[in-house]
Amino acid sequence: MSIEHKTLTALRWTAGTRLVGQAATWAVTLALVRILAPSDYGLMAIVSVVMSITTSLAELGLGASLVQARRVEPELLARVAGFVWLLHLGLGAMLLAAARLAGWVFADARLIPLFQVASLQFVFIALGAVPQALASRGLNFKWLSRVEFTTAVTTSLATLVMALYGFGVWALVLGNVLGSAIRAGLLVSRGENVWPDFRLRGIGAHLDFGAKYSGGNLAWILVNQADVLVGSRLMSKAALGVYSVSLHLATLPMQKMMSVINQVAFPAVARLQDDPERLKRRLLQATGLLTTVSVPVLWGLAAVAPEFVAIVLGAKWSAATRTLQMVTLVVPLRMVSGLFNTAVAGVGRAGTALRNTITTAVVWPACFLVGAFWGAEGLAASWLVAIPATFLMNFPRTSASLGVAFGDVLRTLVRPTLAGLVMVAAIMSTRLAVGELGLPLRTVILIAVGAATYLIMITLLDRAVWWQLRQLVSARGANA
Repeated sequence: MSIEHKTLTALRWTAGTRLVGQAATWAVTLALVRILAPSDYGLMAIVSVVMSITTSLAELGLGASLVQARRVEPELLARVAGFVWLLHLGLGAMLLAAARLAGWVFADARLIPLFQVASLQFVFIALGAVPQALASRGLNFKWLSRVEFTTAVTTSLATLVMALYGFGVWALVLGNVLGSAIRAGLLVSRGENVWPDFRLRGIGAHLDFGAKYSGGNLAWILVNQADVLVGSRLMSKAALGVYSVSLHLATLPMQKMMSVINQVAFPAVARLQDDPERLKRRLLQATGLLTTVSVPVLWGLAAVAPEFVAIVLGAKWSAATRTLQMVTLVVPLRMVSGLFNTAVAGVGRAGTALRNTITTAVVWPACFLVGAFWGAEGLAASWLVAIPATFLMNFPRTSASLGVAFGDVLRTLVRPTLAGLVMVAAIMSTRLAVGELGLPLRTVILIAVGAATYLIMITLLDRAVWWQLRQLVSARGANA
């Protein structure tokens, strides 16, 4: 079976289960937003930032190193597993001890017990790290998708129950801990487990690749969370909550889609790294499909944001309308950037990925620092500058690593972009015509007009995309 066939099969299983799980988690997320206060999400945003940074340190790229390596000897695998355990437990203990310091840094004592409980996740992450890496290496995404589905659904329902019983921000924190525990239990129960060996001799190659990969990943996490870090110092918890919820809703499709794509793309690219022309062809095809799917979802959400916020989130979140609109406009380009970053790491160019991330680490925080002075809307507007600027600055290095020219990418993006622009114009024009109708009916009409317009336009501009989507869904004909 070819790598493409395995990849498409993996995408079908992973995306299929994620789609069903996503429907449940989206419903729960929207319910949670209506139950919890903006300040709860402001506190959770800070906890999430610190946890993201610390878990990135704990990973140290060793899971990616196991996936990317051409061969893995059992003895070395056991030593890598031992190092993973030591690193996770050490950083978990460090976060537990530093909880009071974090409460002082962010000027809110309520954060202290939240950080202490959140640190328990490191034990569960350590349990599942190696089984997940080995399953990814073997492209066993059918099983991994079931693990993610079960974890997502049970965690979401448990979080909702706790929120209904008045747990407040604790519902979000305890939900994350419970999710880590469920996921680890499933990975260990059915996965390929390795008894850890705490002797570190001979794992230098894995540590070298892992340090470079993790360095880029850590820098990326810091950059990706810089908006919340900046906002936590310059904005109130309520304003930070409005921004974080807007960002969460705008990027939720990206997070779910990219978690599927990156999970499959990294090992697939690693297998194709010795066939550059084949890799280039598949990357451009993936870029086109990703943009074709993401543009109508995200730009459509931006176009109907006033109605979406009023109906789904409620009056207390009315300030989120403009922030939601601004962030969703650039998320498709951010997804494309993420795909190419994964591909660069997959061909073993961790150093290039690190340099790209360093560039991003300079540009994004500078934009966030300026935007935060204008509150949640200013912070959201900074994305409109930060994403395109770093994409253009980083692409020359990406192109050299993957052999993909800028003109090739531009030609791939232009058709879904044009279709998306026409869709947004159609929705705005329709709103002028049906503005006097009731909110629910008006929303249905706007969504219907937008969907029909995009489908017509993308068919006129790129009929081949339907064949590619059918190939992706059926996972057949991959060698054609």
